[in-house]
Amino acid sequence: MTTTPSAAPSLVLRGRDATARFESGADHVRWEGGGRTVRIPLEAVEDVRGTERGVEVVLATARSDRPAAVYAVHGAGAAAVTAFRDTVRARLPERGPDDPRPEGEDLVTTVTATSGRPSRTRLAIYAALALFAAIDVTAGVLGGAGYLALMPCVQLFVVTGALIVGLLGRGLYDGIRLPRHGITVLAEFSHYTDKAGIYRYTDLDGGTHHYRGTPGGQQLELSYDPDNPARAVARQSRYEQTVMAVVTLIGLGMLGVGLWLTLHMFVLAARG
Repeated sequence: MTTTPSAAPSLVLRGRDATARFESGADHVRWEGGGRTVRIPLEAVEDVRGTERGVEVVLATARSDRPAAVYAVHGAGAAAVTAFRDTVRARLPERGPDDPRPEGEDLVTTVTATSGRPSRTRLAIYAALALFAAIDVTAGVLGGAGYLALMPCVQLFVVTGALIVGLLGRGLYDGIRLPRHGITVLAEFSHYTDKAGIYRYTDLDGGTHHYRGTPGGQQLELSYDPDNPARAVARQSRYEQTVMAVVTLIGLGMLGVGLWLTLHMFVLAARG
């Protein structure tokens, strides 16, 4: 009795900030992250590297002086990383050391629609929008159409303030706390991806982590949280922290004023 080899499985590798998909019989890898989805033909891939908890799809380049672009998925399970790496590697075209390489980035295409499960942040945004909509409709029913038109304008203060505090506030908090209570290391430049520089650093337990930042040299001073080594921040100057603090305070003010006005107008609408 003879048997035929089974086709390669369809795999999905989910990480912290990105997802990679490889369907059985496909001629490309589908990478989703940063709010966009790209299609990476196997012809454009030089290698698929596996790290301890991640996969890096390294694109081919025809120029020796040009760093290879990399599409990475970090924070995945070790078994899933191994399976994904080996499956895609087995489908890559064979090339000798002296064979010409295509310019991989030129072959990568962006897909307009991004699929996948919504993130926790997105779910929180949806929940907040649903809550504001319910408040606005209730105020409109109780107090008249004027409230229904005015309250969304007031709530723009809440949304803008929350975004400022969430983005700059967390960065400022990490920038002050981690250099004092965390562990500071010199991260080594690894590669470019998505127009950003990726720096690699190792924690005290030997785990490898990556930090996305603005390229500024072969080394970057980072401080990471020993309880969560994947959470790191680059060194901030006093000027940067001062600007971030001022803008964060403005965001807190906008958030507070917006919430107070929303509550105040809702009470007025309820009183008729």
